[in-house]
Amino acid sequence: MAGSGEARLAESLSIGARVRWQEREWEVVEWQGSQVTLLPQDGEEAPRAVSYRWLVGAEDFAVVSGGAAPVVDGSALGGWGRQEGREEEAALWQARMVEIDTGLAPGRSEHARGFGPETTLAQRCAAMSARLAAEGIRCSAHTLADKRRKWKAAGEKPVVLLPRPREGRPGGFTDPRCLTAMQEVVARRAHDSDVTIDVIREEVEDLLHARYGKEFGDPAAVATLLPSRSTFYLRMKESGLADALDRPTRARAALASTPPLPHGGREAVLRPGQVTQVDTTPLRILARGDDGRPTATEMTSLIDVANHSMCALMITPSRPRDAETGRPGQATRAIDLTLMLAQALAPWPVMPGWDQLSAAAASSLPFGALRAADERFTEATAARPVIRPELIIYDQGSPYVSEHFTEVCDRLRIARRPARKKTAPDKPLVERFFVTLAHRFSQYVRHGWQGRSHKRRGRGIERMPLYTIAELQQMAQEWVALEYQQTPDAGLRDPFRPHVVLSPNDMYAVQVARSGYRPVPLSPAQNRFFLLPRWVTPGKGGFMINYRTYQPVAQDTGHYREILLRGGSKLPGRKDQWECRFNPYRPERVWLYDHTAGTWVTCDFRLRHLLTDPWTADMWQEHAERHRAAGGSEQDEEAVAVALAQRDRRRRSRRPPPKRTGAEPPFQGLDVETEQPSQDPYVGLENFDLSTLQPYPGLPISPLAPPSEPTLQALPAGAGSTHRPPDGGHAPHPLTALFLSDGDVSSRDTSTASTPASSDEVVEAELLDDFDPDGDGGDEDGDDAWEAEIPGAVGP
Repeated sequence: MAGSGEARLAESLSIGARVRWQEREWEVVEWQGSQVTLLPQDGEEAPRAVSYRWLVGAEDFAVVSGGAAPVVDGSALGGWGRQEGREEEAALWQARMVEIDTGLAPGRSEHARGFGPETTLAQRCAAMSARLAAEGIRCSAHTLADKRRKWKAAGEKPVVLLPRPREGRPGGFTDPRCLTAMQEVVARRAHDSDVTIDVIREEVEDLLHARYGKEFGDPAAVATLLPSRSTFYLRMKESGLADALDRPTRARAALASTPPLPHGGREAVLRPGQVTQVDTTPLRILARGDDGRPTATEMTSLIDVANHSMCALMITPSRPRDAETGRPGQATRAIDLTLMLAQALAPWPVMPGWDQLSAAAASSLPFGALRAADERFTEATAARPVIRPELIIYDQGSPYVSEHFTEVCDRLRIARRPARKKTAPDKPLVERFFVTLAHRFSQYVRHGWQGRSHKRRGRGIERMPLYTIAELQQMAQEWVALEYQQTPDAGLRDPFRPHVVLSPNDMYAVQVARSGYRPVPLSPAQNRFFLLPRWVTPGKGGFMINYRTYQPVAQDTGHYREILLRGGSKLPGRKDQWECRFNPYRPERVWLYDHTAGTWVTCDFRLRHLLTDPWTADMWQEHAERHRAAGGSEQDEEAVAVALAQRDRRRRSRRPPPKRTGAEPPFQGLDVETEQPSQDPYVGLENFDLSTLQPYPGLPISPLAPPSEPTLQALPAGAGSTHRPPDGGHAPHPLTALFLSDGDVSSRDTSTASTPASSDEVVEAELLDDFDPDGDGGDEDGDDAWEAEIPGAVGP
């Protein structure tokens, strides 16, 4: 819509124009770059700066009246470009056009001959043509009139007055059929020994006669397609075919096997999601598979070209096919790619244990604006933008060209473009990301990192406590949100601040302010179309997928009965079959699609209660093959389910793998003594029997005990006073505030004396100046002072 609005209003919208937008009238007061400043006519609001594409793309936008100087869209100047180094020539033509238009040359107050007020525009053009002819420039009056018309249409910009650079025609006037034959002959000769251009010309002539002889009917007419010998040499040099013939045989063969870039070349990427790149590579990290054994992994990444942001990533197990047992291999499949697309369309959550700086609220993302536009952005959202891909550049692997991935992309309106085989420059960003991943993430995963090659691989990698696939996925997502998205990239620069290096989040914040953000939340019903499709035939007992019986849940039983009563889906080529979607990583539940009502019927696996641990369709298939190898049938779902349940129990109770036996190999590097070894202070002491230790008897301090009489200060030996000084004693004990004081000291002393000492002893050790309960470090009277502090104690 925005594009049609621009084409319709390119010649009418200008400075001073009045437009209608959002049910109000505005005046265009400023135009800077892609931002248009609007001033409301009612004066109730301050001027607003909006994007030109948003403005003309609105439903209620209309131009009420045009301005004084029309503004031309950039496409009107297409082909002219910026004429670098021709400013003086442009200024000269500008002065000529002003004199033709007004009759006065810039900086002059008198009219020149033939440019007076009584002259017409045609007469002034003729006078200017005569003046240019006297200067040796051939330019007719009609040409000057056309120049003036273009000059006025472009807003009196002098760039349109300069002669347009003449673009060379590819191949000149040589027939395109001859040029195509030249390329075919050179490509055919790529794997042979080197030849001269004369031999190529002879073979091109033979190919033209064989291909167009019947069409022309006359050999002489076919000869007109072939240019002269000198022109043929010139075309071979201009097209680069002559240089290709001079290369070595291997270089010529590689060049001939490389097809041209799809769709004609690389376009300028200005907004998030406009072009994305996806690729899969081995991760070189061992993980713990579903069977508990080490397995290789590979990662699929989707990266945005405009701001280098990581849209989504998926880690999957990878193993080759076993030639002995015939066990099929495992790698990234179409369901993994579709789940990755679903991951790209929603914010990442901050998982428990992640760093606080990995949240979007603590990053440079415009969190406030994104939260206002999309309610899915919360404080627990990771610092990774949500980018909806518009175009995906992919390699030609089988998962990317599968029917399921193509269907999901078509449903989401995502265009797809294949890259050339064995041509990394077609998707350089995602290829570079894998190198960054190995240097900045993979090597820090010590448990399982295999190194860059087998020569650099550590010992005992497979015996380490490896991470699971899910744990590696969470670790990679945290690294992307915490480090990758917030690390400055030398390839990201703001056009208005070219000296500042931006991070992917910074670049996204700059671009989203210009292009805008539109959330595309998908409902659970829409997300089910990401899952694998299966066509099933419902029956009274349910339906089967890979010999597993699924039955509807209780709340959807009535809907399932209606599907049975219809007899079939009546779809072309399907008869009685209905569409069903399921996730192979969680196959305990599937969804049957009712296309007549556009609703889903939820169905569960019949023996779901037997499988309490998580399981996948691959695990089911593995145990079904084992059951068949043991003499059973893979259609016996009860036996397979029991075997799968027992396998999970054995995995939980399995003993850990044995540790490495034998002495560790000595260090083979240079032994450098940096410091003297420290001496052990306990060398020579006998071993002490801890069972002979006896606890030291302590007196309890209970806050529930009754208040005691104010304790006297411990005095040194020879002091006869038993009363505390009124001003120089210690502060009262903190626990005394818990008990109410009734002022009756005698009653308190009586109750204290009548209470057994073992139940209400309160030792106020904080009030003692000389704490020495054993009496071995104090004077003779120290024991008396200690006993005096214990209420209820009986003296000798």
